[in-house]
Amino acid sequence: MNKEFEGRKLLIIGGTKTECDIVHYAKAKGAYTIVADYDSEAPGMKIADKAALISGKDVDALVDYCKQEKVDGVITGFVDILLSPYMEVCKRLNLPCYITDKMLSMSTNKVVFKETCDKYGVPVPHTYFMGKSIDEDTFKRINYPVFVKPLDGSGSRGAGVCNNEEELCAKFQEAVDYSTRGEAIIEDYITGREFLLDYIAVNGEFRLLSIFDRFMASDRGSAINYSTISMSPSKMVDYYLDNVNDRVVSMFKREGFTDGVLFMQGYYDGKRVTFYEMGCRLGGSYFNHEQACLGYNAMDMIIRFALTGQMVDDINTISEEAAKYKKYALDCNYLLKGTDETVALIVGMEEVEAMPECIEIQKYRDVGYHYGKDRTVDRPIMVAEVVADNKEEVKRIVNYINREFDVFNEYGESLLMEKLDPEILFQ
Repeated sequence: MNKEFEGRKLLIIGGTKTECDIVHYAKAKGAYTIVADYDSEAPGMKIADKAALISGKDVDALVDYCKQEKVDGVITGFVDILLSPYMEVCKRLNLPCYITDKMLSMSTNKVVFKETCDKYGVPVPHTYFMGKSIDEDTFKRINYPVFVKPLDGSGSRGAGVCNNEEELCAKFQEAVDYSTRGEAIIEDYITGREFLLDYIAVNGEFRLLSIFDRFMASDRGSAINYSTISMSPSKMVDYYLDNVNDRVVSMFKREGFTDGVLFMQGYYDGKRVTFYEMGCRLGGSYFNHEQACLGYNAMDMIIRFALTGQMVDDINTISEEAAKYKKYALDCNYLLKGTDETVALIVGMEEVEAMPECIEIQKYRDVGYHYGKDRTVDRPIMVAEVVADNKEEVKRIVNYINREFDVFNEYGESLLMEKLDPEILFQ
């Protein structure tokens, strides 16, 4: 990989497992990496060139440290709560930052997101109520099922489907408990195939890099972080580009977004798209797949922006139909089940990683990991990122991974949630 950032210092705010991807990529491009986190044992702290034991929320300390270290750029990747301090640090240091106040509010406040989408004709679910407690009039107006979530939450925590008043009361209180503002929102429950799409912005122009359809096995809940399998190109990519893309891009432009990464999540029921969330961080970017299928990726772009102030030299080199992948790109997510278990044996990971179609393996847990009942939505243990040439190759690869990979407890019982039959991907 070209060492184009050699001699430049990049501070990464946050040292979680996911931030390790930023560290690895930036180092491969020659940058000197510093990770700031309150936890000295955070994974990113162990692999960076230098570790700074500073909370990602302590703006004053981060600013002082950056001045002391003569940092050339600042970045954060996957955690909503770190976006605001990232913005403030960059502002005080006069360093490039692509996030705007409106971009952040649309990403972290469900009301702002829905109101802005409504303003530009971008479809979102009907909202029944938002607040701290449900009044009697709201109960009378509701047509079940509905979906409840924290007003300012992320990662599907405290969210879920309600089919009756009893379920609604319980889930609403849970959502309020997860909200930092103590408020929740009730909206129509939308159905169809869930998707996640990824835009980049360069000097006020936009490109759709990918749409991944998200497939769930039958044992998954109504509110999740990880799909069982995500796959691109999406079955709806042509419909989206012809009928929805222009409205979304117009919204971004008219709200003053000029640079950065933006993802949106929603459902497509075969007739229409409905969005329920937006983000302005890497959490929605399948950057390894983008690199393998397109030759460029969003992670490279935001690192480049942090260090140079420019995402890419010329966005016109990126096709307006980039999301129409010529190959199939898949994230195969393997998740742990149960509430009081210990991982005693992991088999097949080396075999999966050795596959020529496997472009990356994400290993989240090792033998000896114990987990109990808590508020965790999903527990991934391994994600296999693969690229295939055709449908038959997709089926062969997924069947192979399903057959080879497993995780067991001390009693020899599998700890994996249901594996997805690849035939479902093409139904």
